[in-house]
Amino acid sequence: MNDTGFIIQTAPQFDFARTVLSHGWLMLPPFSWDGASGTLAYTYQSRAGAVLRLRMTAAEGGVRVFSPDCARLTAGLRAEMTAAVSTMLNTRLDLSGFYKVMAAHTGYGWLEAERRGRILIAPSLWEDLAKVLLTTNCSWSQTVNMCRQLCRLGAPHPAVEDCQAFPRAERVAALDFDAFAERVRAGYRSAYLHELARKIADGEINLEAWLDLDSDDFYRTVKSLKGFGDYAAGTLARMYGHFDKIAIDTAAHAMFAELRNDGVKGSAADIKAHYERYAEWRGLVMWMDIMRHYGE
Repeated sequence: MNDTGFIIQTAPQFDFARTVLSHGWLMLPPFSWDGASGTLAYTYQSRAGAVLRLRMTAAEGGVRVFSPDCARLTAGLRAEMTAAVSTMLNTRLDLSGFYKVMAAHTGYGWLEAERRGRILIAPSLWEDLAKVLLTTNCSWSQTVNMCRQLCRLGAPHPAVEDCQAFPRAERVAALDFDAFAERVRAGYRSAYLHELARKIADGEINLEAWLDLDSDDFYRTVKSLKGFGDYAAGTLARMYGHFDKIAIDTAAHAMFAELRNDGVKGSAADIKAHYERYAEWRGLVMWMDIMRHYGE
């Protein structure tokens, strides 16, 4: 190991590639994924304001993290980067209970065998809220484009062209709404996103406190935001470890029809009834079914 890299130790059940490929976030800036080298990149703005390129790869016993921008890492920056990467890759999540429960259900042995169950997220709840909002009522290509436009508002890397960190809520809130809407071009979502950023910047919303909420309160709190319905709240809940919540979208309907309902499209109630048997893990089981059905 040199001064630009270090290893984050993980549990034996952790699989780097399965985690990265568990969610479409790897396609949304400031993430990028190089499948050939197995490298996940993320443009990160430190608490002190420095914009750094993080590189993450699988390593024996964990994840190797390095930054080509740091000739030497201070202890404080290393700790900050460790916390950010651990959050993104859910390295602290214990899935042993999940695997034990699913071992009793026919056809799910692949979950433990392939070490599945972790979901890639952003280092901050603010970024995940913004990105989930940009997935609502639109195609995936539109989501990617809107996210790219939003990310261009972030702090730029000092040496790499067209490389920005995800904009902080304070940056979005400080922009005139009309200018913000013109640059992001997110339609009706622009107003909801700008208002969310303003409330965070003004201290009306404390996202750190949300991380301590139980499943029901977390779901209700997310759903109370403008633009966040059952799908968005369920998606955020799943991403933040509240696996008892179901998020149903077109992908869920298509998977359920083809994989679980003999090709017949079921209602949202049908889907919920089917996954009810998995109790506190039902939202995660449904997502794993979706990912396996569509392929990574």
